[in-house]
Amino acid sequence: MQRHIKKPYRINWKMYSLIGGISVVMMIVSVISDNITHNIISEIMKNLAFGCVASIFIALLLDIGNINEKNKKAISVYDTVYSDLKGKIVWYIETWSHFCSAAYRDEGYRDKKYTWIEWYEIAKYKFMESDDNKQKMLSCFLNESLVFSVEEIEKAIRQIKHQQYILNINGIYDEKLNKILDDYEFEFGAAKLLLKRCLENHLDNDEFWNSFDAINQDLINYINNWVDISFYNYVKFKPYKFIDAEEIMRAILKSELPKK
Repeated sequence: MQRHIKKPYRINWKMYSLIGGISVVMMIVSVISDNITHNIISEIMKNLAFGCVASIFIALLLDIGNINEKNKKAISVYDTVYSDLKGKIVWYIETWSHFCSAAYRDEGYRDKKYTWIEWYEIAKYKFMESDDNKQKMLSCFLNESLVFSVEEIEKAIRQIKHQQYILNINGIYDEKLNKILDDYEFEFGAAKLLLKRCLENHLDNDEFWNSFDAINQDLINYINNWVDISFYNYVKFKPYKFIDAEEIMRAILKSELPKK
């Protein structure tokens, strides 16, 4: 599975190449000089050159081990900081499948698999073809479910914002990822205001769905922009069963294909 942050710490190969190259040249020159002159100074220079090459090799091995450990720690911190938000976004996209499964039990949606985008379209279609009385009942159920998931996402984003210093000291703060977070914060903030208006009966059904058409289209783009979760747009899942290793792997491979 890909991550937006891969290996924040890298070996300075240019420095090692330059120092190593100079040391090898010195070693070759000193060996040639010692073979010609056979004096003590040439012998000392030869030994120093060999020692320098060996020291650089040992230092490189130690640096590789140190960099690997630092990268492992950084990735562990990254996963810890962002895992809650990833899970809460899953919660949001699952809400549409939960709605279909609970509201239209006779349709057998519990055993069907769709992407979250398809679940949203099904939820919208089934809602709009329901009679007025059922729409009122379904609207309350859907709004309450969405409000809960949206508020949880907002909490997760705030938590990440409060942990910026942890990302900084581990070398994994990333301005581009921070911009992605800002996009999520704005979009879910807009969704929360929309749901509040709907719960206060200040919004009719057409306005609700038109607004969520725009919000979810933006979310599709934002999910694609965050490589860690870009597969969310492609994974097909049953209600309450998002985790399916084989299906997730298929979705990951599909998300990594070049976008048309």
